[in-house]
Amino acid sequence: MSAHAFYEYVATLSSTGHAEDEGEGVHCLIEIDMLDEQGRHRRSVELEQEAGQLLLFIINPGPNRRIAHSNIWKVDEQRLNELGPAKNVDLVGNSKMYFYSGKP
Repeated sequence: MSAHAFYEYVATLSSTGHAEDEGEGVHCLIEIDMLDEQGRHRRSVELEQEAGQLLLFIINPGPNRRIAHSNIWKVDEQRLNELGPAKNVDLVGNSKMYFYSGKP
C-alpha cells in the first residue's frame, strides 16, 4: 500500500473580463504524503484541503485571472498510470503535482 494519497483536479482559468466558459483548462494529479510529522495517517479531509492549497500556490491565478470552475476528487494510484506521462511535474515540499494538457 502506498504512503501517498492521490487527487485529480480540473479547473478553468479565465481572465476577469471574460465569460466563465472561456479560458485555459487545467488538469493535474496531486500525489501527497498521507503521514504527518509523527508518522500518523492524516484524515482525508486534511489531505484534500492541503492538495487544494498547493494547487492555489502553484496555479496562482493572480489579479487578472480567476478560477472559474474547479473540481477535486480522490483517485487511486492506478490513475497516475492511466493518465500517462505528465506534461510537467512540480515538486512542492513532499508533494508532487503532475500537470496534463487541458481537461481530461
